[in-house]
Amino acid sequence: MANGSTFRVPPVVWLILLAGLAYAGYWRYDHAFISPGLRESLTASVDPASTQSDILMALRNAQTQVHTLRDAEVESMLQRAVLLTQSAAAASQQTGANGKGTSASLEKYLALQRQYKRRGMKVPQSLKDYIQRATQEEQEAQIKPDPTRELDQQVSQQDSAEAAQLFQQLRAALGLPPLPAK
Repeated sequence: MANGSTFRVPPVVWLILLAGLAYAGYWRYDHAFISPGLRESLTASVDPASTQSDILMALRNAQTQVHTLRDAEVESMLQRAVLLTQSAAAASQQTGANGKGTSASLEKYLALQRQYKRRGMKVPQSLKDYIQRATQEEQEAQIKPDPTRELDQQVSQQDSAEAAQLFQQLRAALGLPPLPAK
């Protein structure tokens, strides 16, 4: 009877293969898996019904739930989206405040003038002059466009667009359907 040669793999090779598989599994887990606690916080933050305070709360919760590299990546996306949203809101609010009505300092001096008149006192000439100058400056500012206002509007639009894109990427990372474009 012929002795058939069988090929035996040395035990060291099996250990190396097993260690390689374990490392590949860990690498896959670390680079592709989102922790359940973080997934819950992210899902709450990308919900269209979430308010700004809900999103900030979810961001705070998400910062404590980071365990893998993928977790850190998606948490930083959420953080950037929140910062861009806040920046766009601030720029939009500033352009809105600069674009309408009278300035706060002029309002203050107009209120002071009304107080003088209510009390039956003579309004000082310096106050009248200041109000007249400030009113004239505001009228001129409304006539000619302010380049910084236009830049603020552009920055606000760009920040809003980038934040919306980041929220869509977060939804995709979570396996949620994309939101319809506005």
